[in-house]
Amino acid sequence: MVQAVEAPDSIVDVISTDTCSFMHCAGKLKVLDHQWIQVIFQPPELTVGAMDFQYGGESEVKLQITYIDEKIRLGKGSRGSLFVFRRRHGGSTNV
Repeated sequence: MVQAVEAPDSIVDVISTDTCSFMHCAGKLKVLDHQWIQVIFQPPELTVGAMDFQYGGESEVKLQITYIDEKIRLGKGSRGSLFVFRRRHGGSTNV
């Protein structure tokens, strides 16, 4: 999984394997306070073989940023999910 955060408020999550990308979610990020952010995602775009289609509707997630520095970001979802992101070249992060 790769997550690209682009200033000021865009975020893109891509789930893929070494050979293909199969889910792409774009969303808008909103800072709620000094620890919490909210992301509202557009319907995910799925790729299966040569077919591309959207699946489902908008979704929303709230994340607590528990630690962040130049190399790593630790987060916790509002339902208890844990996330570890490390910075890659170009500012993208991945899980």
